[in-house]
Amino acid sequence: MKTPLLYKVYKSLRRGWKSMTPDAQRAMRAFVASQKTAHGYMNAGGCEDAYYGQFGHVLEAVFSPFRLPATGIHLSVPESRKQDTVYGRFFAFLEKEMKFGTALTPLADKSFCTLPTSLSDSTTNAVCCVLAMQHQTGIPSDETYVKWLQQRQDESGGFRASEEAPIPDLLSTAVALFTLRLLGATVRDAMPFVQAHWLESGGFAPTLLDDYSDVEYVFYGLLALGSINEE
Repeated sequence: MKTPLLYKVYKSLRRGWKSMTPDAQRAMRAFVASQKTAHGYMNAGGCEDAYYGQFGHVLEAVFSPFRLPATGIHLSVPESRKQDTVYGRFFAFLEKEMKFGTALTPLADKSFCTLPTSLSDSTTNAVCCVLAMQHQTGIPSDETYVKWLQQRQDESGGFRASEEAPIPDLLSTAVALFTLRLLGATVRDAMPFVQAHWLESGGFAPTLLDDYSDVEYVFYGLLALGSINEE
């Protein structure tokens, strides 16, 4: 019986957190605390945002695992669940897994995890969503898409968001590393890439062209570290 995907994400975040030095952990705690508002967390623009609030609350649980709330690892918003897109189906899938407390079994209608028909139009995140759902439900992974995902990793160790993306980014790298580790697929060393995105502020930058962070990218930084430091 497979563990729900969101619990696997949480475990990866914890591995990433525990791999950091005490000084880095203190800096990260302070940065995340600086992003908190009276009712949630701020987005990159400094405004309170429910979407970013979810990342902030998950990070609180990661820093103090005994505080993990039942609703603390639901990373979705109502608008996303309603959309008939890969992401909408993915969020609905996560919600169902958590509701039943276990990974779902294959369904007669497998359209919820259908891969995009054109690789040239695919994005790293969308392919990761579908491959993760297939894995969780016991559907064999499409090796063509697994290889496509592996090819998004460049010589720096980072992953690009698509074939057209000019540079790799931390979000794409984190979800690709997590997904490929989930599938047991091989990846090149990404640690130097992830470490290069660490900021003295205690967060992680979205790309090497950025010098800011927010709670969402702290989340992705820890997810990447935890996927690299897989047990």
